[in-house]
Amino acid sequence: MSSHTPRPHKSRLAESSYNSPYSRAGAPSPHPNTDPYAPLRARALATLEAMGYDPDTMVERGIVWAEDQDPFGHVMQGQFMSFFGMCFYRVMESYDQFLSKQEYDDMVNARTVVPLVRKYNLDIRRQVKYPDVLIAAYRQERIEPTRNNGSTILFSLKQQAVVSEVSGSTTYVDVKTGRPVNILTLGGGWPKLYEGFTKKSERAMALKARWESDHPKSKPGKDSKL
Repeated sequence: MSSHTPRPHKSRLAESSYNSPYSRAGAPSPHPNTDPYAPLRARALATLEAMGYDPDTMVERGIVWAEDQDPFGHVMQGQFMSFFGMCFYRVMESYDQFLSKQEYDDMVNARTVVPLVRKYNLDIRRQVKYPDVLIAAYRQERIEPTRNNGSTILFSLKQQAVVSEVSGSTTYVDVKTGRPVNILTLGGGWPKLYEGFTKKSERAMALKARWESDHPKSKPGKDSKL
C-alpha cells in the first residue's frame, strides 16, 4: 500500500483566477477561488526590479485560452508582440513626466515629434501555455539625442522566468520632414525628457550590472534553447 500523501487538488478556477475581478484592488476578500499567483507575483516583481526593469511601466496580462494559443496549445508569437506593445505604450505614456500636456498631445496625435521603431530583435526563449500570467517589463538602457534604446521582457509567473525579450531602439522623428530630430534642440520639456531618461538609464544599468555580478549565467546545455 502506498504511503505517499496525495497532492491537494488544484481548482481550475483558481488556476485562472487572474481573469476574475476578485483578483483586482477594491474587490472584497478573500478571493472566492483563492489566488495562487499572489506569492508568484511578489517574487517576480522583486526579481524584475532588482534586474533594473521599470516598475512604473510594467503590464500584467493573463493568458486567455481562446485568444492567445495556437492549435498546439502554445501562446502565439503574434500575441507576444501584442503583449510587448502594451508595455511600449506605457513607456511612451511616462513621457508626460517631462512634457507639457500640449507637447504630449501633439506627440501622440502625430503633430510634432514622434518616437518610431527603428529596429528590434525578438528572442523567444520558452513556450507559454494557458493558464499563466505574463508581466511585460521595460528596462531603459541608453538615450541619445535622436534615439532611445532599451529592452522589454515577458516574465512568466508560473515559470518564474523570462520567456521572451525584445531589444531595440526608437528614433525621434519630425512628422513634418520625416527626418530624425535632435530633441536637445527642441524647446519645452524635450531636453528635460532627455535628462530624465539619462538618469533612468544610469540607474537601470547599474542594477543590471549588480544583478549579473550576483547571478552569473551558467553555460547553456545542448537543449537549452527552443
